[in-house]
Amino acid sequence: MPRWVAKSLALGPGLIISTAVTSMVGAALPPVGGAVLFFGGLLTALLLVLGAGEPLAARVLLISRPARDHELELVAGALTLMCRAGLGPPLVRLHVRAGEHSIGAAAFGRRTVVVSQGLLEAVEDGSLPQDQAAAVMAHAAGLVRTGWVRHDPVLGFWSLPWQMLRAVGQAVAGVGRRLPLTSTVWRLRAVVILIAVVQAMQARQVWLAVTIAGIGAVSYGMPVWERKWQRMLRLGGDDAVREASLAVPMAAFLRRCPRTPTVRERLRGLEPDAPSSRPVGLVR
Repeated sequence: MPRWVAKSLALGPGLIISTAVTSMVGAALPPVGGAVLFFGGLLTALLLVLGAGEPLAARVLLISRPARDHELELVAGALTLMCRAGLGPPLVRLHVRAGEHSIGAAAFGRRTVVVSQGLLEAVEDGSLPQDQAAAVMAHAAGLVRTGWVRHDPVLGFWSLPWQMLRAVGQAVAGVGRRLPLTSTVWRLRAVVILIAVVQAMQARQVWLAVTIAGIGAVSYGMPVWERKWQRMLRLGGDDAVREASLAVPMAAFLRRCPRTPTVRERLRGLEPDAPSSRPVGLVR
């Protein structure tokens, strides 16, 4: 599947919902407020499409800030390795997400790599070698340099209403899971959707039936599409890591993680020539 198709399926429903919500809110505002919301949103989106305001977008959307001098010194060795592969500054800008203690790095826009505070702390403590830190950051930098996330600033901005609704929905769902039979009802939502579609058709409300069926299909398809897109991002970043000759340190980093199916798949891609383990058999 082409990556633009996978990304459209993963992000498209959220963008459509955001557009609908913004339109309804704008219609309910006074004329001046609605005009400010409409034209201000379009102008902001246009600037982000053209690449302007990416640092500010990274601050707001990813709750990050530019890396400070002492933080850049911490990962100087890692940045040197990245620069040798054409993935380091000044081609990319390093931002830091304070308060995130897991080790990770995220790609954003045309030039931004956001690292977690946990990555910097691990390097400072000596628990994360410089080459492994370089591999983690190169994974994100490779996605930036190859255009996988080129338009993520404008996509993130446009989908803000959907993200807020989703956060509220997840909070409500977290409470609802404690109620008996709630998860069972959600898994059987196809029955409820089918009944609603049949009732709408009987009332000759074809568009309502199509809308309900579409919402139901998206509720099943969206998680699948999102997982597909995230997998493509992981594998695309791993390709960049291999091209940067950092596959060995990346594999060493992944071996420290729990052996989930995702981690095992990535290790097979990073270590294609690794010897298979010896079969285990019973000794009589």
